[in-house]
Amino acid sequence: MRIFIRAALWVTAMLSPLAAFADEPPATLGTPVSQETLADQRGGDESAVHNNVRITGEVTDNTATNVITGANNIQDGSFANSSGIMSVVQNTGANVLIQSATIVNVQFSDP
Repeated sequence: MRIFIRAALWVTAMLSPLAAFADEPPATLGTPVSQETLADQRGGDESAVHNNVRITGEVTDNTATNVITGANNIQDGSFANSSGIMSVVQNTGANVLIQSATIVNVQFSDP
C-alpha cells in the first residue's frame, strides 16, 4: 500500500507543473520565411515523382514437412480508434518470405 501511495504522490508531483501550461496559448511556429527561401530549400520537382521499391528477397532450398498452417482473421473493430497509415501482413504458410513497403507522398499546395 505504501508503494502505491508513493507512486501516486510521485505522479501527482510530476504532473502538477504541467497544469500551469493548460491556460497558456499554444506557441507559434516562428517567423515565416519568404517564398524565395522556401523555393531554395524545397526537396523535389513537382513535375516528376519517381517512387521505386526494390524488394529482392528470395526463398530457396527450404523444406517444410508435417506443417500445419492456420487461418488469419481480422475481426470487427480491429482498427477501431486507429489513425494514420496502417499495414497488415498475414502469413498462413511455411517457408514464406514477406516483404512489405509503403511510400507516402505528401504535396502541399494552394487549395
